Amino acid sequence: MDIMALNYKPLWIQLAKKGLKKTDVIAMAGITTNVMAQMGKDKPITFKNLERICKALTCTPNDIISFEDEFEREI
Repeated sequence: MDIMALNYKPLWIQLAKKGLKKTDVIAMAGITTNVMAQMGKDKPITFKNLERICKALTCTPNDIISFEDEFEREI
């Protein structure tokens, strides 16, 4: 069984490069603290929130999320 694990490592890298904090993204993108908390736990968010973050940071979804193949790690 192939399981893809969602993570937001690319977003955290973007924030570090731009010198931004999570609270900055919340304000810039107009998302809630709950959405950011979900992301901190690598939980899924809505496409609408993903779009808001992309627009705020002038980036693409690839700059925010990535998927890791859990199956490969188990081998």
